[in-house]
Amino acid sequence: MYKDEKTRKLAETPIPKLLTEMSIPAIIGMLVTAVYNIVDTIFVGRIGTEAIGAVTIAFPLFMVISAIGLSFGIGSASFISRLLGEDNKAMANRVSTTSIITTFILGIIMAAGGLYYLKPLLRLFGATDVIMPYAVNYTAIIILGSIFTMSNMNMNNMVRAEGSARMSMIALSTGALLNIILDPILIFTFKMGIAGASTATVIAQAVSTLILIAFYKSDKSVLDFKIREFSPSLSIYTEIMKIGVPTLIRQLLSSVAMTVLNNMAAVYGAAVVASVGIINRVFSFGFFVIAGFTQGFQPVAGFNFGAKKIERLKDSIKVTIKRTTLFGILLFIIFFFFNGQVISIFSQDPEVIEIAAAGLKLYALVLPLLGFAITINTLFQALGHGVPATILSLSRQGFFFIPAIILLSKSFGRRGLFMAQPVADGLTSILTAVLFIYVYQEIKELETAEAKKTVKKSQLKYDKESA
Repeated sequence: MYKDEKTRKLAETPIPKLLTEMSIPAIIGMLVTAVYNIVDTIFVGRIGTEAIGAVTIAFPLFMVISAIGLSFGIGSASFISRLLGEDNKAMANRVSTTSIITTFILGIIMAAGGLYYLKPLLRLFGATDVIMPYAVNYTAIIILGSIFTMSNMNMNNMVRAEGSARMSMIALSTGALLNIILDPILIFTFKMGIAGASTATVIAQAVSTLILIAFYKSDKSVLDFKIREFSPSLSIYTEIMKIGVPTLIRQLLSSVAMTVLNNMAAVYGAAVVASVGIINRVFSFGFFVIAGFTQGFQPVAGFNFGAKKIERLKDSIKVTIKRTTLFGILLFIIFFFFNGQVISIFSQDPEVIEIAAAGLKLYALVLPLLGFAITINTLFQALGHGVPATILSLSRQGFFFIPAIILLSKSFGRRGLFMAQPVADGLTSILTAVLFIYVYQEIKELETAEAKKTVKKSQLKYDKESA
């Protein structure tokens, strides 16, 4: 049925092997990005405290820029994988081209608006008179590069949707490694200071964007980027945003939640603030790996749902939950029993090690559940189920996490701050299980309907042959 090798792979390769091929490049790309974030912080830290403050102030704005690109990327990826499953390549081409060009346009608008309102925005995010000059120098360049940041977030997800997880890894890794190389050269050798850090980021993002565009223009891609395919229709944008909006909400809520947590932690002193930062950094490594598993799972689930290959869809769900849960259990063992050793990698301060180790132990409690929760949320996105995806996005970092921070810190003091995320994740896992029951029932009904169609076709064939 499918002429292209990649779509045949999504339709026919045994599920365990297919998920491995799709997930490993995604995991590598995510981990390279995580390492880059740490190294980038180290270089900026050598400039001075004000420089770190400027990067911290700019981070919420960078998250907003990234969130817009990511919302288009995940929304488009879900739609494209289902269209390819239906063997509707023409429509998939229109969706990908429309998404790419729209993101370009939004990047230009974001750059113009961000530069015009730069200082008021920085004041809003907390820039002081001392930090402001550094923040302006850093953020102005980051905003100018909005088109590349948003395009990378968008195209990397769409590339995975067509089964080209390796190309996504290459683009992500090339950008991250180039950034690490350029940071010390531009900051110290060319004496650009903090502007060198943001320039390195923009150059790296631009190179990644060019790699992805070149891929789309080559014969290696299932899809083809052609300007004439640009189709800015309400139906396309609605389908993209049905899944993209929950992603946007989740990213924005994460920023708000982190701001609330940092402000609450500041009441207890610098050591608690540092502990919160270290725990989130450590926890993000595990989260990134699980997210890599589910990024490989998303196009497989979306494609086979679109192709009505329900048995393969069910197998992909089972295998992904099993793998992410086993990884979560492994992380639980490491973080629960060896928390002090893990924290000491990031800090030698005895007070910070004591506080953060106890906090990491609490965070570890829900790790065996995290794989299930993230897998099912990704399943909702893959199937185009925007409502449950939105509910979960609002819950984990909003309805559950923010109230938990406030209530638990009042009841348990400093310890309550570190209880908030595990409690929120536990409640989210329960809610995920409830929502999954209804979606799985839909999958079973679709499987039954497809089985009836198969029986009917067989009967018709038999009747013809008998006649």
